[in-house]
Amino acid sequence: MSFHILVIDDDEAIRISLSLLLQAKGYSVALAKDGADGLSKYRERKPDLVISDMIMPGHQGIETIARIRADDARLPIIAMSGSIQGGEGNFLDKAREAGADHFLEKPFDAAQLLNLLSVVTKRA
Repeated sequence: MSFHILVIDDDEAIRISLSLLLQAKGYSVALAKDGADGLSKYRERKPDLVISDMIMPGHQGIETIARIRADDARLPIIAMSGSIQGGEGNFLDKAREAGADHFLEKPFDAAQLLNLLSVVTKRA
């Protein structure tokens, strides 16, 4: 059984590129287009790891991460955003408060993500 990752991002190009990269490295991947879709897919699939964008229509990443964290205190969660600082404050701090374990600032390269995944999957 392969390690299953749920990717939540409203940008289709990012979802597809992450899916292709992760699948090429042997991960099983589910994709969600926003926070509400992400919560639904999380409940259906119970992934081993969640990677969530922070800024999305509907359920923001903060809310999505907090809901997932409330359900599973041990699930590794990686938050990602194109901006560390937003109108409501520092997204990194907010992601940590909501329960994210790690943070990636977009744009990031494949090596950054894969290095982080190698650390996270060893702990899981």
